[in-house]
Parts: sequence; C-alpha cells; structure tokens
Amino acid sequence: MKDELTREDRIDNLKGLGCSRKRVEDARFTQGKGKYVDDIKLDGMLFGDFVRSPYAHARVKGINKEAALQVPGVLAVLTADDLRPLGLHWMPTLAGDKQMVLADGKVLFQGQEVAFVIAENRYAAADGIEAVEVEYEELPVLVNPHEALTSDVVLREDLVAADGSIPAGAHGPRKHHNHIFTWEAGDKAPTEEVIANADVVAEASMYYHRTHPCPLETCGCVASMDKVNGKLTLWGTFQAPHAIRTVVSLISGIEEHNIRVISPDIGGGFGNKVGAYPGYVCSVVASIVTGKPVKWIEDRMDNLMTTAFARDYHMTGQISATKEGKITGLKCHVTA
Repeated sequence: MKDELTREDRIDNLKGLGCSRKRVEDARFTQGKGKYVDDIKLDGMLFGDFVRSPYAHARVKGINKEAALQVPGVLAVLTADDLRPLGLHWMPTLAGDKQMVLADGKVLFQGQEVAFVIAENRYAAADGIEAVEVEYEELPVLVNPHEALTSDVVLREDLVAADGSIPAGAHGPRKHHNHIFTWEAGDKAPTEEVIANADVVAEASMYYHRTHPCPLETCGCVASMDKVNGKLTLWGTFQAPHAIRTVVSLISGIEEHNIRVISPDIGGGFGNKVGAYPGYVCSVVASIVTGKPVKWIEDRMDNLMTTAFARDYHMTGQISATKEGKITGLKCHVTA
C-alpha cells in the first residue's frame, strides 16, 4: 500500500463530479415498479377534489352546493362552515402560524381551496367542482412584500384585533398588519459594533426569485379511518411524516399513537412536501364522515398554482473585514 497518495489517486478515490456512481433505485423505477400514492387502490375508495378561487384576494359572499350535489356520483361538498363546528377550518403551520383549511370568509391567493367535493370517482369529483357556485367580492391585491408592509389593505384579518391593534405573532411583535413574524438569530449589538469599526465593509442587495419545486409527482394522500378500532391510516407524499401525524392529531383529536402515516415513493420532494396541505385534512375528515378511504391527488395545474413555493427573498447583506482580508462580521436582512 502506498504511504503517500498522488493527486491522481486522491481524485480517483474521491469519485466526485464527472465520475460515475452506482445508482441504487433506477432499476425499479425504470421498470415501472415504483409505488406512488396515486397507485394505491382500496376497496370502496372515494375521491376528493377542490373548488379553487380564481381571485388572489376576495371575500366569499356565498357558496351554493345544490347543483353539485345533483351531479351523479357526488356524495358531499365540504366548506369552512362544515368544518367550523369541529374546529377543523384552520390548521397550524410549521412556522408557528396558522392557515385556513378551506376559505373562511375570504381567499388570500389565486387557487386557494374554497370547497372540497367528495365523489365515487375522480371524474364525478371533477364535474362536481365545476357545478359549485361561489359568489366573490373582489378585493385589492398585493403581490409585493414591500408594498404589503406599507399598504392599508388588510390581508390576514384574523391577525388584527377588534380595536384595530396588531397583536404579537408567534415569534414576537409584528410591525404591520400584513407582517406575519420576525425571526432573528445571532448577536446583533456586537455584530453592528464590529461592522461600524471595521477597516473594510462590503454591502450588497440581492433578490432570490420565487422558485417552484415542480416534482415529478404532485401532492396527494389517501386517508382511511377504521371507525371500529378508532385508528387512522394515512398514505401520502410526505417528506416529514412525523410532522404530518402531529398536525393531523392536533386538528382531528385522534391520538398520535392511533395514526399510522405511510410515505411511499413520493416522486420527488424539494421542500414543498414537508408541510401539511388542506387536501390531507379534508381527506381525513371525509374518511371519518363517510367511513370509507378517500383519495386526493393534485392535478398539474393545481400543483403549479398552489404547491408551496420556495425563496422569493429580498436580501441586503454586509460583511466586515480587516485590510488583510480576514472576515470579522456578517449581517443580513431578509424580507421574505
């Protein structure tokens, strides 16, 4: 054995960029043997689909289900009014905030879930969502975070007190009614002192644009509630199955040890499959109500409109250093 490796030996051992690596999953997927959520078929399984808002910001004045309930194969139509008595119309988020499961009085983005149609097959569900009649009152739209922090338009009315004051958020005081939370890390005062007294300070402003993860498989789940033993099984495109189990337990009242979460092949997860989606909650509710398994799968347009995006950061940063180039401090402010 060599006592000292040559440069060529080290490169050969590294097997980095440009070097072939043995793939361990390709054979199963290229032979069509992957097991995705939409491949799951259970006896008596029903299907759910969403009525989605065509507006980015609007008040929901009324929802008429009558025509949809007359569509052959449609069994039920859920709205926030149906979920409210059960305390299921809002759910917690991973950021310590909360979000609507179904539009509760207003919608806050184009494609937001307004009603959930449950049907015997996905074709009937698709016809059912077309038959639901929703009356909207359009409201002013905000798409720029800087404008949102100076605008009189109130987006999250649930975060404004009755007297017009702004209660604190999950992570401390909020500076504006459209400001959700501030997150800080590091030692602020010493950092500012170091930068103020540095030999050299470099500053830059950057915009990291909004990015869509666009996975191979869209988001989806199958919920199956066994009313006899009180146990729920949930299959889904979950990157964080334990977090999903906790959220489902919090909003449904089912103990975590009675919820089994299964994450099969999910067809790519680039962060957007970490959080909980209204489709998960509505499928669980529908399974509890009907006593049958319920499947919800996004179509590609749903995925492009409403799956959790990434980035959209407006960043300003400062780096301080000595004349010799030693970095002494770093400060960054992000509006996201």
